[in-house]
Amino acid sequence: MTSLDFDVYVRATPQEVWTALTDPAMVPRWRLGMTFETDWQAGSVLTTRSPDGEGSVQQAVPGQRLVYDWSQTGEPDLNGGRQSVVSFELEAMGEVTRLNVVHGGLDPDGEFLKIVKPGWPMLLSSLKSLVETGRPLAFPVGG
Repeated sequence: MTSLDFDVYVRATPQEVWTALTDPAMVPRWRLGMTFETDWQAGSVLTTRSPDGEGSVQQAVPGQRLVYDWSQTGEPDLNGGRQSVVSFELEAMGEVTRLNVVHGGLDPDGEFLKIVKPGWPMLLSSLKSLVETGRPLAFPVGG
């Protein structure tokens, strides 16, 4: 299995970044329309739309750490038939929050890796823009 690891530094508090990661009104703004249906409590079911998927919240410590597993229900073989795991670590650094994102459990030969590898930098840049300016980045359709 393969993991991707990204760091982004956001001029905001960890709580402000946490809100962008979990607030149902903010998430689709930086995740290109993707929505999450969950209460963000450890053990809770997580359902997504656009794309449709399902998983569970593994860990949720507001302002510090969020971990969930997920798979796309419409294309179960996209990641070799396995769920991947996404973790967000938030660390206060003065007026800045270091956000570390690790997307693990990725099939090294799977199509899903080819989608998420270039996708995460776009999403995280959009999240940073949204939190810092109130406006996410606008990408052309199709990336």
